[in-house]
Amino acid sequence: MRNVTILRAARRVSGRLAAVGAAALVALGAAGCNDFLAGGDLSTDPNNPTAATNRQLFVGVQSNLWALLGSDPARIAGLFTQQFEGVQSQYYSAYTYSVNEQTTNGFHAALYASGGLRDVRILQQNARQQGDTLFLGIAQVQEALLMGTGADLFGDLVYTQALSGTPNPGLDRQLAIYDSVQTLLSRAITNLQSFRGAATNLGPGGTDVNYGGNKDRWTALARTLKARFLLHTAEVRPAAYQQALAEARQGIVDPANDFKAVFSGGAGEENFFFQFTLVQRFAYLIPNPGFVDLLERRDDPRLTSYFDETGDETGCGEPFFCLSYNGDGTGLGEEGYDQPLVTAQENLLIWAESAQRTGAEGEAREQLNRARAIAGLDAVAPSLTGRALLAEILTEKYIALFGSIEPWNDYRRTCFPNLVPTTAGVKIPARLLYDAGERQTNTSIPGAQAQPTRNQNDPANAVSDGTGAACLGQ
Repeated sequence: MRNVTILRAARRVSGRLAAVGAAALVALGAAGCNDFLAGGDLSTDPNNPTAATNRQLFVGVQSNLWALLGSDPARIAGLFTQQFEGVQSQYYSAYTYSVNEQTTNGFHAALYASGGLRDVRILQQNARQQGDTLFLGIAQVQEALLMGTGADLFGDLVYTQALSGTPNPGLDRQLAIYDSVQTLLSRAITNLQSFRGAATNLGPGGTDVNYGGNKDRWTALARTLKARFLLHTAEVRPAAYQQALAEARQGIVDPANDFKAVFSGGAGEENFFFQFTLVQRFAYLIPNPGFVDLLERRDDPRLTSYFDETGDETGCGEPFFCLSYNGDGTGLGEEGYDQPLVTAQENLLIWAESAQRTGAEGEAREQLNRARAIAGLDAVAPSLTGRALLAEILTEKYIALFGSIEPWNDYRRTCFPNLVPTTAGVKIPARLLYDAGERQTNTSIPGAQAQPTRNQNDPANAVSDGTGAACLGQ
């Protein structure tokens, strides 16, 4: 299930794209290793060996984040939200809610292991010692994204006592982790904006294949992440909608600044979906017919950009059986497709929903229309208001963020779409179980049967926010 080759990150060095690391994170339950020291001028900078070490650490953390956000957790989330259908083996089990401690394939452990919290904390320590506030701020954003996503998936986590050497470190409550993430992102923004081009502020340079170490683009990402994680608390903290609105207004609004997992398409450097669906587990995971039908009914242009309508390039055998393959790096199923992880569309739709929830419906429609324009859609009617406006915002977000974890986060918060469970009498899973290997080495982690079925931020919804009808899956 978990990609045998998670990725080889790519970066530009002296104007050329070169592979800098293979984060071969295989079966972390058995062994957690991340060989991201790839040689070349990444690891041989005789003039500044400390900076080279920092950049190696950055690449490892970057690679691990891409895997966490874009590979197995995103596929599992897509099964739960019925954007995908699982038709074989483990993926059929997940689709029908047979979830166990192996479902995550080591991603709980990956929060801490090579490329995880351990390495990002070393990077932060190095940056402080060197007076590199640019690198420090970037590393703090990385930590916030890592641990905030971990809290999304698992709820309570070892965080305060992590890396402390404390035997059997205790779990922090999920909402406390979200609060820590907000504080960390605020510090990151301060550090990023204090950068004034000092000689010590080297940053990640070309190893940062998204932003090239640009402080303003990292700051916008931090604002969008603040909005994302605030939204994840809003079911139990309604004031978070107003706070998320303030952050989204300062977040990513230009698709050119999307945060992506970048793939060269070369051997071992392919897009995660390509690796899984066409190399490792062909036909284990297919587009969900209900999701395809939604796009068809809306005459949504993303139908053919998401899914292969011919099967000619991939051998899918029938229209829409596989992810799209256009042959030019633009199809989601192509080896060289750069997978979006945090985007302008997400930010604009958080902005739209938060505005609608707080009574600013004109602002909500404006931001919804900006997000729709990115997708090539017409503006909604000015008469669209109330629950119908909220439903359109949530529907657009459900479609726009296909292939990511976020539709599952939204579903748990809103019960929208109001999905009928794939197994009668069984609720749609609301959290993932901790890895068995972690439980067996830390007595603070409860056994599978003793773990909660829902996280602290996520009481079951009585009704669907988008329809007002009784919630069917929670």
